[in-house]
Formats: sequence, C-alpha cells, structure tokens
Amino acid sequence: MKRHLPGIILSSITCCLLILSLRTASGQTGDSQPAQGRSAVADSVAHNLAERIKIYPNPVKSELIADHIEGITMIEIFDVTGNKCLNEVCDNHNQLIIEVSLLKKGIYFIRFISPRATIMKRFIKE
Repeated sequence: MKRHLPGIILSSITCCLLILSLRTASGQTGDSQPAQGRSAVADSVAHNLAERIKIYPNPVKSELIADHIEGITMIEIFDVTGNKCLNEVCDNHNQLIIEVSLLKKGIYFIRFISPRATIMKRFIKE
C-alpha cells in the first residue's frame, strides 16, 4: 500500500519506521537516554528488522508464517480499527506459524516487538 505525501511516496513499512523514528526523535524513548543519540541507531535496527522478517502467505487463509524472527519477544495482531486480535509470546524461535483461521476477512497489522525495536507489517486475511 502506498501513501502519497507532497513529493514523497511511502510504503507501509516506511510509514511504520517513520512513525517510530518520529516518536524516538520527539523524546518518547521510554528511558532516560537522550533521543538524539538513539535515533539513528533505533532507525537502523528497526529498518534491519523490517527487512529481515518475512510473513507469508499474503493473503492468508489459515496459517500465517513469520520467518526470521530471532530476537523477537512478542508478536501482536491488530485489525484496522486498532483492536488487538492475537498475542503470541516468542521464545527464541526462528519461525512461527500463527493460526489466523478464526479472524474475519480483512486487513490486519502484525507487530513484532524486540528489546531493541518494534516494527509493523500488514497482511490480508481471506
């Protein structure tokens, strides 16, 4: 999905990274470390995480596979209204199969949380 801003085209992943970057740059880091020193590092970690983690198949019918998720501690799935639909704790897995057959058809967002970064990806449930 592309979002159009004056002179800029952003993908969904870029939008999520931009939101996280803006939150970090505005000082909302959740700790006492200055945001200026963490911003570039947090952006780099989040970008690498977003590039590494793959979800498939997309669209999905029953089982969504999250691949290359080492270092992820929690996975959350939200519907388009922001309601949390699923919550999975990850224990040093490289791959996780998530049962989504009970979800209604539509667009969902999956959040991957690690100690160093948080990213979101989008998938479609058929």
